[in-house]
Amino acid sequence: MSTAKQEIAHNWPLMVVAFLLVFFAFGVPTYSLPFMYGAAMEEFGWSNTEVNLLSTAKFLIGAVAALGMGILIDRVGGRWTVLVGAAAGGAAMALFLFATNLPVYYLAGAMLGFSASSIVAAMKVIVARLFSVNQGLAMGIVLTATSFGGVVMPWVWPAMLEIMNWREIMALLSVGPFLVAVPAWLIFMATSKRMREVVSAPSAARSGTTIWQHFRSISRQRAFWLIATGIFLVSAVDQALMQNYVNFLRIDKGMDLRGTISWAGSLLAIIGVLAKVGSGWFFDRFSIRGIAFFYFLLAISIFLGLPVAGLATLLAFIVVRGIAHGGLIVDVPILTKHFFGMERIGMTMGIMAVCVNLGFAVGPPVFGWFADTYGNFSVGLAVYGCVAAVATLTLLPITPRYWVSPAQREAGKLPAAMQPATP
Repeated sequence: MSTAKQEIAHNWPLMVVAFLLVFFAFGVPTYSLPFMYGAAMEEFGWSNTEVNLLSTAKFLIGAVAALGMGILIDRVGGRWTVLVGAAAGGAAMALFLFATNLPVYYLAGAMLGFSASSIVAAMKVIVARLFSVNQGLAMGIVLTATSFGGVVMPWVWPAMLEIMNWREIMALLSVGPFLVAVPAWLIFMATSKRMREVVSAPSAARSGTTIWQHFRSISRQRAFWLIATGIFLVSAVDQALMQNYVNFLRIDKGMDLRGTISWAGSLLAIIGVLAKVGSGWFFDRFSIRGIAFFYFLLAISIFLGLPVAGLATLLAFIVVRGIAHGGLIVDVPILTKHFFGMERIGMTMGIMAVCVNLGFAVGPPVFGWFADTYGNFSVGLAVYGCVAAVATLTLLPITPRYWVSPAQREAGKLPAAMQPATP
């Protein structure tokens, strides 16, 4: 059996449990938010900007949490980090029942940010430890759980909104993390000694290195700032569209929530599922050049939103948007490992996750501001498409240092950065 197949065969149980965790504690709330915004605006009279500031609260806390989780995972492993993150996600969803004012609404969003960062940061490090040849593919499979949330929620929310308040729906969905995700993780950790040891192990690193020292070390490189800028920009663009696509199609394009938007949102997520797995495979083979291609595809997908008027233009927008979005949750762990390597990977991924979450925090409310100011999303789409194009340019000068290309694998050669030190 080849090394690639051995990796999958030995580690598939963890991938199954990880899938359940990411689906219930990350995918379900993530794809619920776009359906909440319109209902919250109607119930309380909040503006587009105000409802989208939930994303700012969520992702600013997520940025801080991601940094802290990277340090924690390096020191104590990911076992308890994942458990706390899943429980926090369930509690945040239940808190929306009481979100009758903006402070409580934003607090629930902040708790979702802590939950998501805890789970995703731990999963990225765990997968990086377990997979070498198939890291991108494995990460893509685990993170398809977010898109499965997008497959289900566009059908659940329109139907439920006809019989329940949006806050009650979110509280009801909290049973997923509490009754499925948390018990599944506890049972798996109790019954799998090998996986428990891998998940719980601290990262190998030079002793005494603080997060600030590590940041100063990697930030001396021009490539770090190019990568960080690109990640920030595409995160802002991608999340702005993800949070606002329901209101964009409903208000700007006059589409029906339970009809067109339900199947369009579900199709977007299905394509995202396939794209996550496909992009992981693609990144394994083309590394940073492959990621730059997906950044460019994001720009194209945004511009395709402008002419949406009927079935053909809607399908073009949804298909390209789904493919681009699918690759943008797999890109950061690949960029991190292929350029910076495995040392202090928890800290490095934490730093990069800060860039992601800052982009997530800025993108949606600014996009909402464009809608409030101009009365539609068209100007925002044009601006955000240009921003995604700029992000593509930031990766063009970057060359991977810790990536084994297919040709190098066949020839048995390692890049210079991966060669063993000479005694």
